[in-house]
Amino acid sequence: MAQEPDEMQALREHLLHRWMTWGITPLVACAVIALLLAAWGPVGPVSGKQATRLAFEIVLGVGAAVFLAGFYLDGHWTDADRLARHIFRAAGGDESRSPLSWAQSAAHRSALQSNAQIALRSIRASADSITLMGVAIGLTAIVSVIMGLPVMHAIQLLLLGLCYQLFVLSRHPYYLQLAEAALGGELLPKEDDDDGKSS
Repeated sequence: MAQEPDEMQALREHLLHRWMTWGITPLVACAVIALLLAAWGPVGPVSGKQATRLAFEIVLGVGAAVFLAGFYLDGHWTDADRLARHIFRAAGGDESRSPLSWAQSAAHRSALQSNAQIALRSIRASADSITLMGVAIGLTAIVSVIMGLPVMHAIQLLLLGLCYQLFVLSRHPYYLQLAEAALGGELLPKEDDDDGKSS
C-alpha cells in the first residue's frame, strides 16, 4: 500500500509542474510579447471600427473555441464511468454481475488496483493536452496586436487565457480524487438501471 501515496504524490507534482511550465509560463510569455509589440511593434493592417470589431470577434472566437474544446475533451477523457468500465474490463470483470458485487472479492479488488494505471495515464494525457492547448489562447493575444487591434483587446484575450488556466487548475482535485479511487480499487462502473426501470 506504500505505492499508493507515492503514485498520488507523483501525480500531484506532475499536474502542478505541467500547469506551471506548460500553462502559466507560456501565458506570461505571450503577455510580455503582446505588450512589447503593442508598445514598439509596427502598426497592423486593421483599421476602422467595423474592421476592428470583426477582427476581434474572429480572434475571440478562436480563443473561446479552444476553451470549449478543452472543456469537452477533458470531460470525455476523464469521465469516471468511462474509465471505470475500461478498468473493469481489463481486470476481467464479469459483465453479467453487478460491479459492486464482483469487486467484493479480494482477488478482484486487487485486479482493479493493478489496472489503475489506465486511469492515471488518461488523467495525465488529458491534463497535459488541455494545459498545452491554453497556449493557443495566449497566441491569439499576440495575433490581435499584430493585426493592429487595440491593446485592451489583447488584454481581454490574455484574461480569457488566465481563466482557462484557472479552469485547468480547478480540475486537479477531481483528477486526484479519480486517481485515488482507481488506486484503491474503488473506481467501479455505474450500476445498470434496467432492473429499477422494469419494476
